[in-house]
Amino acid sequence: MFDQGKLEKMTLRAYKPAKDPKAPPQVSNASADMYVVQVNPSSYTLSHLLEYNRHRGQGFSGSQAVYSGSPPVNLQFEFLFDGTGIVPKPSEVGDIPLVGALASALSGGADKPFDVMKELEDFKNLVYAFYGGMHRPRQLLLTWGSLALSCVLTSLNYRFTLFKPDGTPLRAIAACSFCESIPDAERVRKENPNSPDLTHLRDVREGDTLPLLANDIYGTPQLYLEVARANKLINFRRLRAASRLSFPPLDKGVKA
Repeated sequence: MFDQGKLEKMTLRAYKPAKDPKAPPQVSNASADMYVVQVNPSSYTLSHLLEYNRHRGQGFSGSQAVYSGSPPVNLQFEFLFDGTGIVPKPSEVGDIPLVGALASALSGGADKPFDVMKELEDFKNLVYAFYGGMHRPRQLLLTWGSLALSCVLTSLNYRFTLFKPDGTPLRAIAACSFCESIPDAERVRKENPNSPDLTHLRDVREGDTLPLLANDIYGTPQLYLEVARANKLINFRRLRAASRLSFPPLDKGVKA
């Protein structure tokens, strides 16, 4: 019965990327470092883009699209802040309506009105405010069901739609845009920088040979002579330890 009534709320948490590719990220669960939305957005837009360079010669009728890069994913949505009492406050207790309501009643939370301006300030402090510990706004982990995005806020707009007689806002709609922000350690894991289509720099260690290094980079030892030419090595059979070698891309400086 509870599984059928479970309601997952969109949650944003402060997110500290790991510097070590093998280390897990540090996600804060402190109340000041997270925000559970009052009402889930009715929809959201997830944008994926690709960038290409196009070089056109004079008199050409078309051009080839040369891949330039993949910009970060962008996420846009709107959600509601409602202080009329009609909409229940967000609950972190299992996200089950019955259990959440009981827990709120027992803790006295039902007596505290949902203060729209305070909630807006708490939300802004998490996603927008400058954080001295990082010298920048916070990096965030946004989760909702199967959606999980490491991101940063790029824009935030409030639209106030209902007010008390004295002008105090009773209802606001927040339009948010978030841009994917992948930590360097995670990006390295995803990109697999061992591709032979990239230039590589390697420091020579004791026992290294040029054929072994070429095999490690290109997957074949037969290209070691091309690497020797690219590095202008006179005696490629005796590599000097601690020296640095350049391994050019296969499609430019190295011929198979």
